[in-house]
Amino acid sequence: MTTKRTGKFGDLPVNPEPRRSVPLPLVTQPMIQMDGADDPSQTRVDNPVHALKPETAAVLFGKQTVTMNPAPKQPVQARPEEVEIGLTEHHLPDEPNDPRLELVIDPDSERAASFRVMRHHLLELGRPQCVVVSSPQPGDGKTLTAINLALALAECGRAKVLLVETHVRRPQLAGVFKFVPPWCFAEQLAAHRHQPTMPWSMVKIPQLWLDVGAINPRIEKMQLLDGPAFAIAMERMRMAGYDHIVIDSPPVLGSADVNLLADAADAVILALRARRSTTRDLRKAIDQIGASRVAGTVLVQG
Repeated sequence: MTTKRTGKFGDLPVNPEPRRSVPLPLVTQPMIQMDGADDPSQTRVDNPVHALKPETAAVLFGKQTVTMNPAPKQPVQARPEEVEIGLTEHHLPDEPNDPRLELVIDPDSERAASFRVMRHHLLELGRPQCVVVSSPQPGDGKTLTAINLALALAECGRAKVLLVETHVRRPQLAGVFKFVPPWCFAEQLAAHRHQPTMPWSMVKIPQLWLDVGAINPRIEKMQLLDGPAFAIAMERMRMAGYDHIVIDSPPVLGSADVNLLADAADAVILALRARRSTTRDLRKAIDQIGASRVAGTVLVQG
């Protein structure tokens, strides 16, 4: 993986006019140049005519920064003490960090700065408390985006942030942060659906000012996300006093999981990968979620 190229930013109108060359309701956020994917085993060969290329990005993303849709609503928070969160401290080992931890590996890089700009624009959007980060297809950079957005929001303890994993069929956060969850988040969803007042269990990483709810990759893989259980969980997390909840979700296409997540969230951000993601997939993903829910997109180079 290379970390030497720099990012660029841009935007598009949310509702493009008819007969435009790229008829997509696309709003952009920072373009972050990266190699690799969330899941290196996933590969796709797209028609190069339809693939997003850097030169295409110059047309799609323009030269400005970011414009976003207004936040749907701000939930009313109850008192933080009404929800009990059990925290298990974990410190990152001295061994080399996962390359997706951009703000940890090189906090002074331009790519790291681009996530801070992304944080700034997200807060301008109306400070959405619960944000889903997804992508049209696997391998488009959604986990990288979710992790670094959460790190930027929590940086220097500026906010209380929870990073939650909901991709039950291909969990990755435990591997990125190098820990085994004391209680798998997917199992907690099932337990709290019937007993919502039970204490929750999260992993606290003090050096990153971040709490993480991860899925144990060693458990038996589940086929479906429990939508009602997730809605209960997010309501409890809001009440627990988290300023921001960032959700690393499954890809949009091929399942209805992201629709269930979006119903319990305030905004959705889509990650796209240059030369891999297609305008057709992006349009289908936005149509499936609903354009009003998509706050912006991130173009990941690599």
